[in-house]
This record gives sequence, C-alpha cells and structure tokens, in this order.
Amino acid sequence: MELEKLFGLPAHPLLVHLPVVLIPLSGIIAIVFAFKSAWLDRYGWHLVALTFVGAVGGVLAAGSGEGLAALQRRAGVPLQAGADDHFELGETARNMGLLFFLVVFAVVAVRWYARKQAADVGDGADSLWSKLNTKGVAVAMAVVLVLSAGAATYSISAAGHQGAKLVWDKGSGTQGGAGG
Repeated sequence: MELEKLFGLPAHPLLVHLPVVLIPLSGIIAIVFAFKSAWLDRYGWHLVALTFVGAVGGVLAAGSGEGLAALQRRAGVPLQAGADDHFELGETARNMGLLFFLVVFAVVAVRWYARKQAADVGDGADSLWSKLNTKGVAVAMAVVLVLSAGAATYSISAAGHQGAKLVWDKGSGTQGGAGG
C-alpha cells in the first residue's frame, strides 16, 4: 500500500509520528500493566485501543515510505546510501508493532473472558479464571507483554533513528531534504 501525499505534502514525514510516539508509549504502559495486573484488568481495553492506533500508524508509515520513495524516483532523486536499511527497519517495525498489538489484544481479551466466565458461573476450581489467575500464568503473560513491548519499541526506535540520519546527516548534503 503506497500512500504518497497527505494534505498536499509527502505523507511519510507526517505519518511516522503515530507509531514513533504511540508504540513506545503503549510499551511503557504495557510494562507497567505487566506488574500491576489490576490496572491491566481495569484499563486493558484502553491499552488495546492505543496499541491498535500505533500499529495502524506503523502500517501507514511503512506504506507512505514506499510512496515517498516512488515520488523521489519519479522526480529523479537518487536514493541515499542507507535508504535500503531504513526500508528494512521500517518493515520490521511495522511487523513488530502489529505483533505487539496482537499480544496486547490476546492478553486483555483472555483475561476479560476468564473474568466474565468466573462471574457468570462462579469462581470454582474449574473456571478459566482460576486457572489463569495463578502466579505462573501471570508471570508468563507479563513476560510476553514486556518482550513484545520491548521488541516493538526497539524496532520503531531503530527505524526512526535510521530515517533521521537519512534526513539530517550533514554529510549527505540533504539536510531537511529527501530522506525516507
């Protein structure tokens, strides 16, 4: 999906801010919630929504990066050294953002369903909630949340750093110019 322009401007510099801000913010919140399961239960769906917007932003940013490269090719602007690295890092960041969203959604949905089932049928020893509400399962969910948050945040940071180097590297002679 190539998205070239938004409001008459190249879309990529505008759209990259969604995942660059929301994925790390969601990651920090997810890490806090991993240690405060009561907060995860209370505000988990808010985290799902925030992570979803960040992940969609990652998809849009990756698509608009392809669009920016197409605009540059049509204008006869050669791709800078390091642009291919940025494209690869951007794809990884998009995929990690989507994976992070899926992990957050799965953890929140499973916890919600288990609590709902326990409330409907009672919190007996056979309920899903009683099985999920153990120390081992809580630690496993926390580890998965923390790892996916860290991977998504790292990949977004790496792609953003490489993109900033493309735009602002004084040695390239394109400061503020044709980066990706």
